[in-house]
Amino acid sequence: MIELIKRVRVHPLFWLVIAAGIITGHFKEVLMVFVIVFVHEMGHSVAAYMLKWDIKKIELLPFGGAAQVEENGTKPIKEELAIVLAGPLQHLWLWALSFALVGQPFWSESDHELFVAHNAAIVLFNLLPIYPLDGGRMVQLACLAVWPYKRAMAASLGISVGFLAVALSMMLFLPFHLNLFVVLSFLALTNGLEFKQRNYRFMRFLMAKQTDRAMKSIHARVSGQLPIRDALALLRRGQVQLFVIEDGGTRYTIAEKELLQAYFAEAKLHAPVRTLVPPAV
Repeated sequence: MIELIKRVRVHPLFWLVIAAGIITGHFKEVLMVFVIVFVHEMGHSVAAYMLKWDIKKIELLPFGGAAQVEENGTKPIKEELAIVLAGPLQHLWLWALSFALVGQPFWSESDHELFVAHNAAIVLFNLLPIYPLDGGRMVQLACLAVWPYKRAMAASLGISVGFLAVALSMMLFLPFHLNLFVVLSFLALTNGLEFKQRNYRFMRFLMAKQTDRAMKSIHARVSGQLPIRDALALLRRGQVQLFVIEDGGTRYTIAEKELLQAYFAEAKLHAPVRTLVPPAV
């Protein structure tokens, strides 16, 4: 646990919110938010640590946090889902603890009501289907469970941007709220960066696939004329893809690692899949 705490960093945006709270005389309220966010993020981090994920940094943000892990898209989906859910689940015992402390000299009924309001606001905001919020990550995992990696990432990002656009549009009809504007702007920048890096992430996924130890295999019937580059777009997270083609009345099965070898080692980007069929003896 101490090792995890050493990796905690506070985002400059959060320092800005903390400073604003102190200047305006809301120190206790700011402290509540800090504790809620810290516990939320430690929930993610402890779950990742227990599942032996390599945690690089834990960054606290005004609406939650972000644990940076060494992940390239080959970890089991169920493990990442457990890590994502571990954050929101912390809000349950935080609510119970606040309720139990009511009546203590340092914790009044009004403190409890304020804490519960912040606790609920943070967890509900985090469950919005906007990346990198927990809700957005859950949508991403749901897409990865049913679609190939490249399509799933594009679909989940599209959903994220759509909901973000709705949230930003709603601000036009609501009283201006500086903190909300800053947070939504940060999310917009994050989604923009995610869009710019989509091809880089896919390449990292393909490179990691070369040493992927996934056990579950699925078959996909494809045309022998399909370019290798397009065939690789059908690869899925947590599964080994076997491509089935027919050539001259004979059925051949080509493993995904053969396509990856042809793509990276032989630079056969546009070559059809049938070129990987061994010549007849």
